[in-house]
Amino acid sequence: MSSKNKLYVVATHIGNPDDITLRALKVLKKVDFVICEEFKIGSRLLKGYDIKKPLELLNEHNEVEQTQIILDRLVMNGETAAIISDAGTPLFADPGNNLVWYCHQNGLDVVPLPGASSIMAALMVSGLKLEQFLYYGFLPANKDERKRAIKRLPNNYDLVFLETPYRLKQLLADMKKILGENRQAIIAYKLTQPTESIFWGNLQELTTMTHDLPKGEFVFILRKIEVNKGRKYAR
Repeated sequence: MSSKNKLYVVATHIGNPDDITLRALKVLKKVDFVICEEFKIGSRLLKGYDIKKPLELLNEHNEVEQTQIILDRLVMNGETAAIISDAGTPLFADPGNNLVWYCHQNGLDVVPLPGASSIMAALMVSGLKLEQFLYYGFLPANKDERKRAIKRLPNNYDLVFLETPYRLKQLLADMKKILGENRQAIIAYKLTQPTESIFWGNLQELTTMTHDLPKGEFVFILRKIEVNKGRKYAR
């Protein structure tokens, strides 16, 4: 495997360590260094597979300067690197897109290593028809901006959201207030982990079902509204 002057975008597991690919492990063992968001999380992941590689941090706090530093190592030193996220598939609402862009601009190969994705895992178990859906990502953290964003959401697509573990109750409360308690949604909670749970229902039912849940990673799917013979319903 020729690996010089390349950036590998490597998907890791989202909870269950068995959900990493053999190819990902092979690449992580061969690259010169690994790019991660947080040293503690990146170090723990590599240690779990008995991989010893130097780490470079790239996150929202240092992205501008670190992008140039990493790019110099790849271009000038002829090194190769793998970029990972805290969990799952990198670059979905994660830092690193600028690095990938500049690698392309400098003629470096960028190689995707697909694998676990919380977004795709949630859709797989949703029971929804998946011909069309929209990935929204994160709503604004600011309360007023978040409410304005919710008011502007389209009704004719299933919408997939990511959110921080501690904001589930607030997300449900805001959506229920703006969209109505009968709007249908799905919560995929702690996917691939021992306490994995999938919740279906309207926003009021989901509020009740998840009231006592401990904080944990989740994917939120807001179901579209369909019109059938004059009646509106959420499929």
